[in-house]
Amino acid sequence: MRPGLYAITLVPALIAVNGTANAQTYPSKPIRIISEYTAGNGGDVFFRHLARYMSAATEQTWIIDNRGGAGGLLAVEAAMRTAPDGYTLLAASQNVFVTRRYLSRTGHVDALQDFTPISALWRTTLVIAVHPSMSAKTLAEYIAHAKASPGKIAYTSSGIGTQAHFAGMNLSAMAGISLLHVPYNNARLVQDVVSGDVPSTISIVSSLTSFIRSGRLRPLAIAGSKRIDALPGVPAASETLPGFEPPPTWTALFAPAKLPPAILSSLHASIVKGMAAPEARSKAASDGFELIGNTPEQFAAQIKRDIEVAGRLVKAAKIEPLD
Repeated sequence: MRPGLYAITLVPALIAVNGTANAQTYPSKPIRIISEYTAGNGGDVFFRHLARYMSAATEQTWIIDNRGGAGGLLAVEAAMRTAPDGYTLLAASQNVFVTRRYLSRTGHVDALQDFTPISALWRTTLVIAVHPSMSAKTLAEYIAHAKASPGKIAYTSSGIGTQAHFAGMNLSAMAGISLLHVPYNNARLVQDVVSGDVPSTISIVSSLTSFIRSGRLRPLAIAGSKRIDALPGVPAASETLPGFEPPPTWTALFAPAKLPPAILSSLHASIVKGMAAPEARSKAASDGFELIGNTPEQFAAQIKRDIEVAGRLVKAAKIEPLD
């Protein structure tokens, strides 16, 4: 097994009939999940936790194939080249399907035409945090620092076109500041802030929680419109910047286009069953994730709405494509 491939849970397999997937035999062999997350980052850790319950529900091993990089585009392009047989799925965020269409003039992928949406798994919450050596203790003070040093206050994100990058661009536009974006494709995006090499980050809650609780990072704001239970004392960015709203932030499962309806139905049922596990729900709450588990039809409609929401945010923030 090459580096980046990980088996989740091995459960006795169903009997295969000539290796062909159909309503009676699917799934009859392990399922590979091409993931846009880099192994070890917050999204990857939570997905692996959730995947063990979905794997058990399918009674098959789930093999996680991490293809981090290019804001999720590497994973998406790899998944597009696979057969629609239910044995290769894509775990991806809104990065390529929603926000990238506004940040890049190239590499557009249509989630509804190029893939079969299965279900949104969870919504993600982002946090704006700084190294304790930075004197800013509130988002307002952070903005003041950025105004005093245009283009010199850097923040890390998980890549160009990601929700964190999108949130940083909207923060810059609404606050009238110029932040320096430092994209990463690995877990160093947090470590380099903890070490003080980069002064700030916009990252998901689960990646920062332990560092916040130990005092190694200082949270300034939830990059959204409301506070969250996982960090109850941290104000929302909208409390400093009225009207600030988060970009669409979710992680979902997709299959290649033209997945047979019977396999889609089977997959969706297993996903919902796995997500209903009490341990999965408890972990989501503690890590700042909101589980979704909507139907393929509901998810398709959500994607359309999110594209419209992202478009409004881009227009309001006057964001131009980067390439």
